[in-house]
Amino acid sequence: MSEDRHKARSATFGTVPQDVCIFCERGKPLVKITKEHLFSRWVDDVLTPDLLGPDRSFERTTAGRDGTAVTKTWPTEVIAAVEAAVVCGGRQDGCNGGWMSELDGQVRHLLEPMMLGKPRKLAREEQLTIAAWAAMKSMVLEYFWGADQVIVLPQTARTFVFRQRRAPENMQIRIAAVESWGRPALFFRRVYQLQPKAAGGLALPGFASCSTLVLGCFVVQTYGTSVTGPATSKQPHGRNYLVINPPTSADINWPPPEALDDPALDRFAHPLQPVTGD
Repeated sequence: MSEDRHKARSATFGTVPQDVCIFCERGKPLVKITKEHLFSRWVDDVLTPDLLGPDRSFERTTAGRDGTAVTKTWPTEVIAAVEAAVVCGGRQDGCNGGWMSELDGQVRHLLEPMMLGKPRKLAREEQLTIAAWAAMKSMVLEYFWGADQVIVLPQTARTFVFRQRRAPENMQIRIAAVESWGRPALFFRRVYQLQPKAAGGLALPGFASCSTLVLGCFVVQTYGTSVTGPATSKQPHGRNYLVINPPTSADINWPPPEALDDPALDRFAHPLQPVTGD
């Protein structure tokens, strides 16, 4: 798991909100703030020690404002051990035990076969379900990195997911397949500072956040910016990825024609590398 920041000279640096839910914005005493798992608990039922081997560890790499990277590694018995106390729960209408749990249950039967490398056809509604789940997880991921994390996605985007159970219309989401050696569960997050003006003088978002989640053979990536806008134009599929948001009207077949290997996965997780040059 890693977070890299590219040209992020200024942004919203703050502590994880302990008293307000990042989705519905309700706080104490109306609701209790609970921990959300970054990797869903059912992941350990699929990626078992018998499948992966008994010796598992987490590695976390973060880059500070000066670009210096720090890596920490620690052993773990389960994959679903990473949590962030940022959502409400503890009652019937709480986000964590309500719509978030429902969405997690809806996506499980879609992802489990793909995590194990089994081909699957995805209808449009199934693509939207995976996209909503990925958007939800990427929004929680923003708050995982501690006091100096960069919160890029705006509250309007989180509110949209909460109310509509859909990914924001201007969030680009791709899925892929990977053949990895020794990295069965990963998440990358990269923050980009964009130019304030386009060539034609149009204003651009100040920041973009790209999160890439790997579960076994399945890869999903979200790319969102610091503003909420209209739906982006539909993007074509690539040789090694499929676009699920904005959705197409047709069914898609996973995996794409080409699977990622570890070096290709690293490149996939850094989509603006041709621009940043690093």
